[in-house]
Amino acid sequence: MDKKIKNYTMLAVIYVAVFAIYNVLVFLIFGDKNDCFWISYAFMCVAFLGNLGIVLYTTKSKNMEAVFLGIPLVSFSVFHIAAEFFVSIVFMLFRNVASVQLTVSIQVILLLIFIIFAAAAILSKNAVESVTQTVSTNVANIKNLSVDVQMLETQCLDPELKKQLHKVAEAIKFSDPIVNDSVAQLDEMIRSKVTELKYCCQNNEKNEAIQICFKLESYISERNKRLMLSK
Repeated sequence: MDKKIKNYTMLAVIYVAVFAIYNVLVFLIFGDKNDCFWISYAFMCVAFLGNLGIVLYTTKSKNMEAVFLGIPLVSFSVFHIAAEFFVSIVFMLFRNVASVQLTVSIQVILLLIFIIFAAAAILSKNAVESVTQTVSTNVANIKNLSVDVQMLETQCLDPELKKQLHKVAEAIKFSDPIVNDSVAQLDEMIRSKVTELKYCCQNNEKNEAIQICFKLESYISERNKRLMLSK
C-alpha cells in the first residue's frame, strides 16, 4: 500500500477513535439533553471537523507551513478544539441554567476567531508562496541567461571577446533576481541582446559581439541601480 494512503488511513482511524470516545463519554455522562446540550455538541463537532480539515490541508501542502503571528495553523486549530471542548463541556454541565443565547454567542465567537486566524494564516502562506515562486522563476531565468553567455565564452577562441563574455556572464549571474515594473523593459532588452550576442558569436562578428557585451553590462548595471532605488 502506498505510504501516503497508509498515513491517511491511520489519520482517519485516529480521528474516528477520538470522536467515538468523545461521543461515548458525553452521552453516558449527560442524561437529560436540552437545547444548550445539542448546541454545544454541534459546535464541538464543527471544531472537530475544522481540525480535521486543517490537518488534511497541512499534510497536502508541500511548500511551507501556514503561520499567523508566529503560531502555526495546526497549533491554533488544536488550541481552538481544546477551548471549544472546555466551553462546550461547561455549557453541557450548566445546560439547565445557561441561556441558549449565551451558549450560541460564546461558541460562535470562538468559531469566528478560529476562522479569522485560519484565513489569515492561509492568505499569508499563499502570498509568501507567490513571492517565492516569482523569485524562483526569476532566478531560473537569470541562470539560463548566464549559462547561455557562459557557453558562448567556452566556445569563443578570441581572447578579447572571451574576456568580455566572461564579464557579462558574471554580471548576469550576480544580478538582483527581483522583477518589477521599473526593470521590466530592461529585462526584455537584456534577453533580446543575449539573443543578438548568440547570433554575432556564431557568425564570428567579433566587433558587434563586443559592442553588445558593453551594452549588456550597461543594462545590467542600470537594472541593479533601479531595483536598489525601488526597495
